[in-house]
Amino acid sequence: MNYTEFFAQLFILTFGVFAALVLAFKIIWPKIENYHLKINAINQSKLLTKENLQLRYTAYERLILLVHRIAPEQIMLRNHDPQLSIGQFRQILIAEVESEFNHNFTQQLYVSDAAWVVVKDLKVNTVSLLRNTAKALPKDSTLDQFVGLVLQHVKELDVNPYDAALHILKNELTT
Repeated sequence: MNYTEFFAQLFILTFGVFAALVLAFKIIWPKIENYHLKINAINQSKLLTKENLQLRYTAYERLILLVHRIAPEQIMLRNHDPQLSIGQFRQILIAEVESEFNHNFTQQLYVSDAAWVVVKDLKVNTVSLLRNTAKALPKDSTLDQFVGLVLQHVKELDVNPYDAALHILKNELTT
């Protein structure tokens, strides 16, 4: 009989410990699960922030490159062909400015509105400069006269708009 009482008490004690563990698990588990969910949310937020920051840096980098590529001296240097007429050259330049701008159009999602307005206005002003300079020249002008007049116009400005745009984009990136 001694063994039966011992095993009965052992069973009651084991059952009590098991019941206590199950109860403790049911009470503590939601808190542990909630803690894990919070940790996962924080990690995902950090990852999302890092990805958004990388997209922002890439967007500013691409817009800085756009500003550099549509600057008159750069675009005319890349497309200069003495066999072209002024009209053909102007059309090629305008098409390239439009193409560069359209290629980077979605970058506005990742930059400030002010930065995008600066880039958009710079594109519009560049196209206007190319169109108006061509109209201001006499019909018998050479391609070199057109190039010289465009470069002279940019040089005579109080503030070079391309340098100013680069400055604005760089400042926004660091703030």
